[in-house]
This record gives sequence, C-alpha cells and structure tokens, in this order.
Amino acid sequence: MVCCPMCQAPVDVPGLDALISDRRITGHAAAILRAVWSGCGAGVKTERVFDAMYEDDPDGGPHLSKMYKSLWVGLSELECFLSGSGVEISYSGRTEGGLFRLKLQGVTHE
Repeated sequence: MVCCPMCQAPVDVPGLDALISDRRITGHAAAILRAVWSGCGAGVKTERVFDAMYEDDPDGGPHLSKMYKSLWVGLSELECFLSGSGVEISYSGRTEGGLFRLKLQGVTHE
C-alpha cells in the first residue's frame, strides 16, 4: 500500500519499486513508468518521458520519430505489465497538451 502522490491518501496499490520489481518491468517501459510516477499525479510532458527513456544516451536518443515509436511500444508493454495492479497511465492527447498522468485505482483528481 502506498500514498496517493497528490492527496497523500492511502491507496491499495504497490509502490513504484515493488511494482517494477514484482512485475519485472525493464527498459523503456520502466523509464516511462518512473517518469510519469515522478509527476505525482500531475501531467508529465512527452519531453520529460523522453529524457527518462534516453538518460544514459550521450546523444540524447535517436531521431524524434524513433523516440515516439519506442514510446508507444513502451506504453503498450506497460499496459500489459500493469494489468490488474491498480496503476494506469493515461494520455491526454496532443490536442489537450500531450500529457501523461499516473492513475491509481480508487483515486480520482480533477
């Protein structure tokens, strides 16, 4: 059980490190989850997610189109890894600012 990153209410979901370890989340999927989790429920811009995905790349990562492809693949993997955990990542869409948000089961923030 962890506290909601926005309201600090207890929620019945695993913590970030336990989630990554128990579900064996690695690579870009883990980097995406860490970046969005660090937003504490607030929207996280795509650039921040890219920074997390390519933090060890001295060139800052590949061409932007490849970054986006890797992002969508990582998000698809995460959807499978997170299934049934009570943790989700939502995307507002480019027309609404292109923000990724952490969603925890039983907690809604508007």
